[in-house]
Amino acid sequence: NLKDLRNVVEKLEFKVKFYPEDVGEELIEKSTTELFFAQVKNEILKDEVYCPADTCALLASYALQAKYGDYEGEENKKWSNQIAKLIPERILSQHKMDVSEWEENIINMWKKHKSLEDEDAMMEYLKLAQNLEIKGTDLLLGVNALGLDIYKTDDKLNPQISFPWSEIRNLKFKDRKFVIKPTDKSAQDFIFFTTEPKISKIILNLGIGNHTLYVKRRKPESTEITRMKARAKEMRMNREAQKQKLNKERSAREEVERRESEYKMLIESMKEEMEKNKASLIEAQYTIQKLQQQLEELQKSKEELEKQQQELREMMERLEQSKNMEAAEKEALEQEILAKQLEVQRIQEEVNAKDEETKRLQEEVEEARRREEELRRQEEERKQRELEEAARKESDEQELEAVPEGANTALPELANVNDQLREQLKILQDKLNETRNQTMDTELDKIHRVNLTEGRNKYKTLAEIRRGNTVRRVEMFENM
Repeated sequence: NLKDLRNVVEKLEFKVKFYPEDVGEELIEKSTTELFFAQVKNEILKDEVYCPADTCALLASYALQAKYGDYEGEENKKWSNQIAKLIPERILSQHKMDVSEWEENIINMWKKHKSLEDEDAMMEYLKLAQNLEIKGTDLLLGVNALGLDIYKTDDKLNPQISFPWSEIRNLKFKDRKFVIKPTDKSAQDFIFFTTEPKISKIILNLGIGNHTLYVKRRKPESTEITRMKARAKEMRMNREAQKQKLNKERSAREEVERRESEYKMLIESMKEEMEKNKASLIEAQYTIQKLQQQLEELQKSKEELEKQQQELREMMERLEQSKNMEAAEKEALEQEILAKQLEVQRIQEEVNAKDEETKRLQEEVEEARRREEELRRQEEERKQRELEEAARKESDEQELEAVPEGANTALPELANVNDQLREQLKILQDKLNETRNQTMDTELDKIHRVNLTEGRNKYKTLAEIRRGNTVRRVEMFENM
């Protein structure tokens, strides 16, 4: 009864049934992007969709950007204990790396997403996920946005035959027998058997739905879709303008902070230089003052020497003129002359010593001037280098309806990774190769590595197996 049913809890999951060919072109609303992002991320983490280790790490960095925004450093660890949850358990067990090593590599890639909006981060995640090889079902049949793919039981990553929706005219089934009619009437019907009628009905519904969307994408857009795209484009442009404004303001703020920091460093450097120059100047001034004093003393000594020498000459003249002088008086004069000679000799030695001291002080003054000149030259060179550095920095996407004639049926392009992230991924790939436990490799891991060695990817494989006409591919299927 109804009362008993109230205690029964059923968990319902709202999931995407049909996937787009190109997420970048077909996911218009942000809410749609969020739903696809949540489902694809969950399928990768549950290992329902095979994803190699390095791509998982890159996807984790985009998931962090989508949830937390720009990386804000170790001091604000809102994301703590979340990183390991963004890597499938299979990958964690295959590599001898602890959580901190995973964190370090993922954070290094997260830092490269600075200023990326949450919607853009989710879109980049989905573009990379779109690159992943699609696994075939247990029935060896893959139904997707691009067509029907046939797989071998031992390789569910690389389809062997592929039929694009543009080559399929009709889908029908009776019990377990499923029939696909090609548009090329010369080709045989493509027939296979499912395990039960219920599975046949699921495949029919998936096929009709994907084919309808495939054709719809190649028709002129409805007014509603055009309006939605225009609105979404306007919102993106507004967001982009706002982001550019914020980036400009942030860049301006960072530039002001950088200049402020440079000016502070420059002021400190100038203070140090000034203190240094001041000390050198004081020392030079002291030396010059001492030299001037020494010169004055030297001048006085020279004057005194000249005076004494003059007196000595006068005494000698008196001695010459005093032939008639008494012996005692003459002896006294000679003694006085001898004393005067000794005094003159002493003063001469003093003058010589002061002269030597003056020469030494002059050399010190010259050396001080040379040092001052060298300091001035170094300061000018430093300022020139700063000007040159500043200049360098500034200058630095039932019956089946036919695909419209002439519609584009080309495969989407592989989503690329920018140079900075590619370099970070290379470092991580080297680390993963060093720490990989090969005994834990699954069959899909081995197939993926063979694909890498051969330079294969999802779209290259599809392009190769779609070569030739429908008749040839049906024959290949019959021979499998």
